[in-house]
Amino acid sequence: MRQLLIILLTATLLFGWGKTGHRIIGKIAEENLTPEAKAKLTQLMGHTDLARIANWADEIKSDPKWSHANDWHYCTILEGQDYEGPETGGRAVQKVQEFCDLVIKESLSEKDKMDVLRFIVHIVGDLHQPLHVGNGTDKGGNDIKVTWFREETNLHSVWDSKMIDHMQYSYTEYAQQIQLTSTPEQEQAMLDPSIIAFITASRSFHSQVYDIGDGKLGYGYIYKNRELMEERLLKAGYHLAAILNDIFK
Repeated sequence: MRQLLIILLTATLLFGWGKTGHRIIGKIAEENLTPEAKAKLTQLMGHTDLARIANWADEIKSDPKWSHANDWHYCTILEGQDYEGPETGGRAVQKVQEFCDLVIKESLSEKDKMDVLRFIVHIVGDLHQPLHVGNGTDKGGNDIKVTWFREETNLHSVWDSKMIDHMQYSYTEYAQQIQLTSTPEQEQAMLDPSIIAFITASRSFHSQVYDIGDGKLGYGYIYKNRELMEERLLKAGYHLAAILNDIFK
């Protein structure tokens, strides 16, 4: 029992975007797949609804058989340094790179290919949440205790779900809303599969994310960070599409 409690407690520290956030990313990615990628994903999945599979990697955290995957959801870039690899904490970057190679291997069973694809969809989304590229000191903001409209919580949870849920959009509505202001040129530039580029970008926003004053967060924090949050969701969707388009040529 004690071991199971430890696994469950550890898992609660590692969730990325909440369910709505991951579905938003999946929806945006789906809308920016090439015809070739759509055809190959349909062959594998039976559909191209990436939002439908986007939360599987979080849902399995309650299964002790998947406890080895807890550190696949984040990476760490120490203050003042470039990304140095999993030695500093978290294996998300390595797992995405590994899974991108695995998912097209003929030797893999269909079930294993689906699991690998589900992880790619989820982890790429996670790595666009600024606190999933951690600083190595506070468990991605989980140790930063704050209040959210007087509710006790932590900074990680605010970014995972509370700001998104506050907007009260469905994932399809929000995916549509945050794509309205991008130009074709911006959209083309966002179709970039470079993992190091987007984790470096996530890490670069820490000074803004951690600007919490007295820790009593609400409308003011949303006002300062809504644009950044939506930009990270938007780019996550486009970057995921770029990665899948590159895999399924």
